[in-house]
Amino acid sequence: MIEILYKWNRWGENDLKSGIPRQITPHILPYLHTPEIIVLIGSRRSGKSTIFYQIMDALEQEGVPKQAMLHLNFEEPKLIPFLHLKGLDEIYEAYREHIFPEGKVFLFLDEIQNISEWERWVRARNQTEDIKIFITGSSAKLMSREIATVLTGRHLTFEISPLNFAEYLEFKQIPCPKHQLPMAAAAPIRKALNDYQEWGGFPAVALAQTSKHKERILIEYFDDILYKDIVLRHRLRDPVLLRNLAVHLLTQTGNLNSFQRLANTFQISTDAATSYCQYLQESFLIESVSFFSLKAAIRQRHPQKIYAIDLGLRNAISFAHSADDGRLVESLVYHHLRRLFGNHVFYWSEMHEIDFLIREGNTITQIWQVVSEKLDDPKVFKREIQAIEEAKKIFPKAEAFLVAKTLPEQLSNLPCKIIPLWLLLLKQSHQ
Repeated sequence: MIEILYKWNRWGENDLKSGIPRQITPHILPYLHTPEIIVLIGSRRSGKSTIFYQIMDALEQEGVPKQAMLHLNFEEPKLIPFLHLKGLDEIYEAYREHIFPEGKVFLFLDEIQNISEWERWVRARNQTEDIKIFITGSSAKLMSREIATVLTGRHLTFEISPLNFAEYLEFKQIPCPKHQLPMAAAAPIRKALNDYQEWGGFPAVALAQTSKHKERILIEYFDDILYKDIVLRHRLRDPVLLRNLAVHLLTQTGNLNSFQRLANTFQISTDAATSYCQYLQESFLIESVSFFSLKAAIRQRHPQKIYAIDLGLRNAISFAHSADDGRLVESLVYHHLRRLFGNHVFYWSEMHEIDFLIREGNTITQIWQVVSEKLDDPKVFKREIQAIEEAKKIFPKAEAFLVAKTLPEQLSNLPCKIIPLWLLLLKQSHQ
């Protein structure tokens, strides 16, 4: 058992490189010594373990000895015999006996959902010992359900996403402009933005050197999420149906989808379509945006907008590789707004569709429209401005923004602010 632990810990044979700093890490560091359990949730390979290593760096800089930090990855094949509460006890007691008998422990538990009733063990240790516990998980529902029932008020949760565009530039060693002005981007930024739109923000993909390597990584991620996080966990009998539905939804990023429409397309019941979509969301493959209304019944009558969690993942498995550029650009803007405003992002439509509304309390404070076509085209310009003007009549207190992939030569007297896509994506993504 100790030999297994040596593989995953800095006091053993693993140096655990902390990689390139992520923007969210400084927001976690103030809670290193608070009593709450720190929970990191997000899709597989989005960087949760790397953030663990960055937290360990900070602890070492404070003088915490390496032996005081225990890291367990429950996807390690050699730990399979210990994936139960008794096994977790055995591992921890062996560590205490042979590595760090006395003193405060900083315990890092990766992919904790692989252990049934883990939350009871974590709560008991947290209440009875001088210990700080950090956990990661790749299932939003399982984590939230277990946390809600046992760890209520005793945890702080951080959602870890693939790289945002600013982080992507850092991974690619492309300098971020010091003066971010509303103007055309420099050539390296434009090239990086096109690559980011094509290959997405998974850290290992950003660092891969060839298109073939990137594609193989993404397909492997897709398969792992489907089978490890959905098929096995929910004991599904038809993985082919799940895969086909997942491919369909990822391909349709930015489009409206209803459970009834999916049921008709795949000739399954509405309940089955609903369950499959929930599983895909829980595993962070897709996200959904609801129609804005203060009345739940009206929201539920409208279809939801579905967005791929990562465009690289979507493009790698999509049958429609000649994608609708407009929907891909819209997806980039959605994920940026989602990082800034959490679950307060909605869509809306009457005569025209508004891509995104931002709600604060019961008030719409921002209107966001996204366009990938050239605004110098009079038809495109008229269409987008009419949509914003219509929304402004309904939401007069809201500030309006138009995000454009390419800037027009000259426009004035607009009912909104125009922001180039590259500039929006470089704005701070964590508050």
